Amino acid sequence: MSILLVIPNRNLEKLIAKLQNLLPNTAIEVWPNVKEPQGVEYIVAWQPPKGSLAPYTNCKAIASFGAGVDSILQYDGLPDVPITRIVDENLAKDMSRYVLTHILAYQHHLGTYFTQQKQSEWKPRRALSGNKVTILGAGQLGSACANLLHINGFDVSVWSRTKKSLSNIQCYGSDQLTDAIQDADYIVCLLPATKETTHFINHDFLAKAKEGVVLINVARGNIVEELSLLKALSMNHVAHAILDVFSVEPLPKTHAYWQHACVTITPHCSALSNVDTVTQQLCDNYLRLMQNQPLLNVVNKDLGY
Repeated sequence: MSILLVIPNRNLEKLIAKLQNLLPNTAIEVWPNVKEPQGVEYIVAWQPPKGSLAPYTNCKAIASFGAGVDSILQYDGLPDVPITRIVDENLAKDMSRYVLTHILAYQHHLGTYFTQQKQSEWKPRRALSGNKVTILGAGQLGSACANLLHINGFDVSVWSRTKKSLSNIQCYGSDQLTDAIQDADYIVCLLPATKETTHFINHDFLAKAKEGVVLINVARGNIVEELSLLKALSMNHVAHAILDVFSVEPLPKTHAYWQHACVTITPHCSALSNVDTVTQQLCDNYLRLMQNQPLLNVVNKDLGY
């Protein structure tokens, strides 16, 4: 029996060492150099290439290397086995701080001041007054963001497919999207990547938002229809976009976002998993699998999260 890592284009030495330390008697294989395909019962995957999972017919479970599972669920010919994901409390803390930091930076014109410093200019500006934030998605990350923003004095609303109940937060359900976003100064996307959320933020969506809205996407790049966002930015209907995720990553050097004055780009860094937390959860579920116990953090394949 062995664990297979299907995580292309990454240095896996640290991960392998930590897994081996926790599971000293378990073989750790790395795709595509697999000695015994029939011995693989547990696969850890992240953006598995086409055909990479096919040879392992004895696989009993697939674990995402991160919180997201969209690249695994979209795999053509996915084995009919449980899929699990990483749940890291530190991700929620980091994500909520990222969102708060960027909203405050925008309100207080920090980007403008950084540019002025390079040009030796002294031009103070009053902070922007907009205070209403709508968060799309009420999962672990969305709820953490909503709570931190509320603590810091923002008027926060949350929209989700199934209406939630959060203390001190206005919550909206699937048929209340217009009500949720029409007067928001900031819209923060933390939706899961599913078939239903692909290009969820498109021309029609942005038309329902008020003029001058700021869009923050820290979920998945394909949730935003790029041409619609660029058009809304050119018309000043969207005042600014803060983007941490993109349909193609790394973002191509020729992409229009790079040089756009009203776009802030970060390299998918809003919340990065801690390798110790990841390896512990992977090992816990591997041992559960070997002992025929229920796995933790199993994904609902129909919902996509």
